[in-house]
Amino acid sequence: MKFLRYLCPALLLAASVLALPACKTAQEPTTVPDYTYRSDESTAEATTAAGADEVFTVNESWQKNFAAEYKYFDSAASENTVTIRETRCDTAFAAEYPDTGNLIYYEANGGDIDCYTVAPAEKQYMHTVVKNKSVSDISTTLMKLTAVSEELPERSNVLYIGEETVAGRVCKKYIQRAYTDGAVTETVYVWVDAQYGFAMKCEDYDGEDALKTYWEVTSFSAGGVTAADAGVDLSAYTFTEG
Repeated sequence: MKFLRYLCPALLLAASVLALPACKTAQEPTTVPDYTYRSDESTAEATTAAGADEVFTVNESWQKNFAAEYKYFDSAASENTVTIRETRCDTAFAAEYPDTGNLIYYEANGGDIDCYTVAPAEKQYMHTVVKNKSVSDISTTLMKLTAVSEELPERSNVLYIGEETVAGRVCKKYIQRAYTDGAVTETVYVWVDAQYGFAMKCEDYDGEDALKTYWEVTSFSAGGVTAADAGVDLSAYTFTEG
């Protein structure tokens, strides 16, 4: 029996903010275990064709050039909600944590990337060079966190609710439930951006309706981001070479 994995290839965040391991930040979202949503195990899962209003198309073109701010909460990691701001263009990428002043910044340098991490509370200021990589190789937390499978609307334990707006953007809202012995053990609401097909917002509840994981994109724009927009003023820091 085939089951749809949560909502995306991984709701789990990588152990680092980015998919380039040479550079880490002191404030990283905790890895969330992957799991599978199931229909009632006593009933065979039957996939039905989704209606035209329910389906969406994944268009990852936005990932090349964007500016976004989002909130993330994981009850297993902290009681606090983390705010993250990501800005990306062809030659630079910045992930900033406004609440703490932490940041990670990548800048193209010929055929390599200069990586800077700033963690004021820990007094950590590090510069490393990622060899033979470009900014286009970076897979950011936002990109991984919000990825959604186009198969979502076709699953038997998914219900399309309708269109709602998140951060001024039209989204398709779905609810997905997991069951064990007929009892609900997990409920997820997800708002999928109608233009690009990524999860602008997600709420994940356990069987007792307690919020487990949550994120929401609070501002988003694609295209038009320049190197100046993505750039970070590093003149106030003295970096240790790593």
